[in-house]
Amino acid sequence: MSWAEGGRVGWVALTVYAIAMAFVEAACVVTLKQLYVPGAWAPPFPPLPAAGLRLEQAREIATLIMIGAVAALGRPPLRVVLARGLWVFGLWLLFYYAFLEIVTGFPGSLADPDLVFLVPRPWIAPVWFACLVSIVCAAFARILSRKGGGRTHG
Repeated sequence: MSWAEGGRVGWVALTVYAIAMAFVEAACVVTLKQLYVPGAWAPPFPPLPAAGLRLEQAREIATLIMIGAVAALGRPPLRVVLARGLWVFGLWLLFYYAFLEIVTGFPGSLADPDLVFLVPRPWIAPVWFACLVSIVCAAFARILSRKGGGRTHG
């Protein structure tokens, strides 16, 4: 199947979902930073209070669960679940940074360091690295969705 099961309409829906989820994620991060560490968009990143850290880690885990759940809708083959999950993850992270930049001005440059993830422990990396991972995930999703060839449906 091309572009994996679900056809183009399904992939458009996944794309819209990823972009909307990126906005929600950016809004949550902006709000939580304003609450716990105002103005902390650059290193050294101040430690979050324990309650804030647990909330942020739970939010990150919930985000990954949401990506996995949407990717598995309709019980497609594992290859398709992986393709869908990588697609949503890649777009979500790219658009997350786009929305952060629109709302806060951060990142000012792709070289700016960021606290990319807090699970399982804090990961600090330049924004370009997170964007590169996103692009690789989206590209690999396209490759996976085409593997096996076959007819197109939908």
